Amino acid sequence: MKKYEKVYQDIKEKIKNGELKPGDFLKKEDDLAEEYNFSKLTVRKALSMLETEGRIQKVKGKKSIILEKKNLENISLTSIQTTQELNKIQNIHLEKELISLYIVQGVKELMDKFQVSENADFYKVVRTTSLNGEVLNYSTSFFDRRIVPFLNEKIAKNSIYEYLEKELKLKIAYSRREIKFRKITSEEQKYFKLKDINMVVVIETHAYLSNGTLFQYETIIHHPEKFTFTAIAKR
Repeated sequence: MKKYEKVYQDIKEKIKNGELKPGDFLKKEDDLAEEYNFSKLTVRKALSMLETEGRIQKVKGKKSIILEKKNLENISLTSIQTTQELNKIQNIHLEKELISLYIVQGVKELMDKFQVSENADFYKVVRTTSLNGEVLNYSTSFFDRRIVPFLNEKIAKNSIYEYLEKELKLKIAYSRREIKFRKITSEEQKYFKLKDINMVVVIETHAYLSNGTLFQYETIIHHPEKFTFTAIAKR
């Protein structure tokens, strides 16, 4: 384990076990560096990880403050996390189910988004994520087959990102997200079974490699009563 990961894990554990409570302030970076006997840069990197997960908020000129964070609340919109990573971070057991996996071609919307010709084709992956048997989200992902030439059911049922990073050695760098509202479709309603709710929040994600190439376009519909999301803005 790297030095900054040790600091990150120790502070995270103190937050989880209640030793550090919402509203508490951490020590200054200098004091934390002295306490852990690591450099200030190491401590700063650990704090950045905690901030990205929505566990703390750095306050300019002051110490970092502990934020309130429950299992499916305050999921960060500014980080890229797989289901497996959420399970580990949140200490829960989210289950992913593959609904369908097939190849599509000639879809104008996709050609425009990926800026490719009509000869290009894409993997379309539809999955749900559940907790204790209740569907929490419904996702539809499209992967450019020039970059992701092979997917199968086994990969799609697990972590596609883990496969891309470990097996294909792709460097996933960043994503751009947009939040939209629309009516729930009959297909989505089969899984959510919402009562008296016909509007859902849709998060559209464009994911890019380190060279700036778009390799995935995804839409995720989250259960409106189970999730809240945060995005930390700085001035």
